[in-house]
Amino acid sequence: MKKVITILSILFATLLFAQRPSGIPGDTGTISLSSKSDVIIYIIIPIVIIVLYLVWKRTKKNDNSSEN
Repeated sequence: MKKVITILSILFATLLFAQRPSGIPGDTGTISLSSKSDVIIYIIIPIVIIVLYLVWKRTKKNDNSSEN
């Protein structure tokens, strides 16, 4: 039984390695806040998403309380 588990784990490991994508660019380094696109992508868009989520939750809560 121990041999079967060892063989299956080796086969499973090779299947996982086979799923590794190739041709993906490596680490590009740190975020430069002097670049407008980095500021928009990493700061502005997440803040807008959080604010929209909070507004959505507040309106949903108000709609539920007005129904009761």
